[in-house]
Amino acid sequence: MKKERKRRNRIIAFIAAAVVILTAVTLWAVFTDDSGSFDNTLGTISSPDESNPGLRVSFIDVGQGDCILLECGGKTMLVDAGEKIYEQKVSRYLLSRKIKTLDYIVATHPHSDHIGSLPFIMENFGAKNVIMPRIPREIIPTNYFFDSFIECVSESDALVTAAQPGLTFMLGTAQVTFIGPVSETAEDLNNLSAVCKVTYGETSLLLTGDAAFDEETEIINSGADIKCDILKLGHHGSGTSTGSEFLEKVSPEYCVISCGENNDYGHPAESTLKRILKYTDKIYRTDRCGTIVAESDGKNIVFTYGKE
Repeated sequence: MKKERKRRNRIIAFIAAAVVILTAVTLWAVFTDDSGSFDNTLGTISSPDESNPGLRVSFIDVGQGDCILLECGGKTMLVDAGEKIYEQKVSRYLLSRKIKTLDYIVATHPHSDHIGSLPFIMENFGAKNVIMPRIPREIIPTNYFFDSFIECVSESDALVTAAQPGLTFMLGTAQVTFIGPVSETAEDLNNLSAVCKVTYGETSLLLTGDAAFDEETEIINSGADIKCDILKLGHHGSGTSTGSEFLEKVSPEYCVISCGENNDYGHPAESTLKRILKYTDKIYRTDRCGTIVAESDGKNIVFTYGKE
């Protein structure tokens, strides 16, 4: 009797696991389908709203990870959310901003330090739109964080859109334009990071996920306009991101690095900091500053920061 019950439990567990995997593969098929069946008309969903002027960008301190909240004209966009251990911190921050539902969630790429908390955010806040890069089938992750996020997205009413160059929409009165990933065949998930430029008035910022040298080169070769005021460094300031040619094109006035205090990776790398200092010494780091907030009125940018 006990053997039969154990056998039955194993079968149930196997079926449950198979359902989760099938759900993930089915949804992610949208991003490996060349038919162009996904919807890239997000601009019709979020129309300009003059009632709440100004762009507010919060680089939330989630240790060795990324989490960025953008607010403009009453619209909101969350780019990544750090590891799962930060889900309560991210939630508290959203609530402190009186956010009940997000207009957009961007998952730059499926590594846990970027999407670990997103399942919790999807379940408790939800999103009208979810934007993710296409991932080649052979490198689609098979882990708890990725499967949980895909399952939450598939069970939601969110419009799912593939991040690709040319995808443009209005976040209130700010314009969001995706310029990466350019490639759909990169073997490294970091080089498939969703990269976007946000423009508000005469000011702009570039969010780069974990893009490394290869993706930076592809973006440069694409001819995209990447010059901006604020650069969020790729891959937490690692030595294999934010190359010299890329920095020359971006020519930032401010740089933001999201990294953990005394992290095991040595981020940000000294070589990267040296490259940045050729352009600016206005460098903000979450490991030293805590959560960093940049506010733009369309002409001027003001930074504030502080640890909890």
